[in-house]
Amino acid sequence: MERFDGVRLTRAALEDFAAALLRGAGMSEDSAAATARAMTDASARGVDTHGVRLIPFYLDQLQNGRVNPTPAVTATRTAPACVVVDADGGLGHLASYRAIDEAARAAEETGLAAAVVTRSSHHGATGVYTLAAAKRGFVAFGCTHADALVVPHGGVKPFFGTNPISFAAPARDEEPMLLDMATSAVPLNRVHLRRDTGTPLPPEVAVGDDGVATTDPHVATGLIPIGGLSYGYKGAGLAMMVEILCASLTGMSHGFRMTKFTGPGQPVHIGHFFLLLKPQAFAAGGFDSSLAAILSDLRTQPAQPGQEVMAPGDPEKREAAERERLGVPLDRRTWERLTAFAGTVGVPTPEASVDGAQAGA
Repeated sequence: MERFDGVRLTRAALEDFAAALLRGAGMSEDSAAATARAMTDASARGVDTHGVRLIPFYLDQLQNGRVNPTPAVTATRTAPACVVVDADGGLGHLASYRAIDEAARAAEETGLAAAVVTRSSHHGATGVYTLAAAKRGFVAFGCTHADALVVPHGGVKPFFGTNPISFAAPARDEEPMLLDMATSAVPLNRVHLRRDTGTPLPPEVAVGDDGVATTDPHVATGLIPIGGLSYGYKGAGLAMMVEILCASLTGMSHGFRMTKFTGPGQPVHIGHFFLLLKPQAFAAGGFDSSLAAILSDLRTQPAQPGQEVMAPGDPEKREAAERERLGVPLDRRTWERLTAFAGTVGVPTPEASVDGAQAGA
């Protein structure tokens, strides 16, 4: 858990501020609203690496012509249970929510449906979309690829993107269960957050230009797959799966062939993949009780001294409750960046409390 000095805002104030900043950068109303919604959801659950601290990155993308600020997102049903969403070169948040909506409509009819997004860009935390689907009663899987940042197992130069995967399922009497993870040992934004907060990296999560593992976030230029130096073939295998679903199925280039997201240049088009299943089409009413039993049995397992057995997403649920009570924290560096940009585009800065805030997952 990172610790940092920063500020706290209410979730509503933070989402409104984020949307206003994006509109100030030229984004359309619907794209800005979807992007702010996704980022704020991540920040509110403690996923700070993919929360509103991404705004400066997105502003850079807009200013350098890497994304379309006013995309006309379209969706085409190519088969009874298949949907293709064209993001029109915009950030991926609006198109990803659209993919969930379209897949949900199809899955209500067919029991399951898949949606791919083409000509998209970074869409933040993949888990916000599977979580949205699970809140509507669907079991959902999602993934996305990206530009090359992760070395293959045994390699020294980046080949895969961080290629996150997410899985969510509706749970009885509580928020849905949510797994949301990069197939690299850490996401790149974890390195950026550690740079901003002056915190070293754990061992065996990143490498420098020489391909040698480092704990210095300022030296890190590549990431190691899940499993570390000895067992990274596991994360690399998952990353390959994501490339197939998000590049080969969508017609987009794979991570190694892409230009980098950062800096001036041509748009970097990527793909996303989502699969939704309607539990009632499979479990004949027994899904809720089965998942409830799994969660209960898991959480009551014996634990190591000082530890607790938790289900995927449990730490984020606790952090969300804490942040609902105290406000959503932002590290000081991010807050300074956002308020500086707000001044240049005439967006009022919302009231925030100064706090030595603790970040979540």
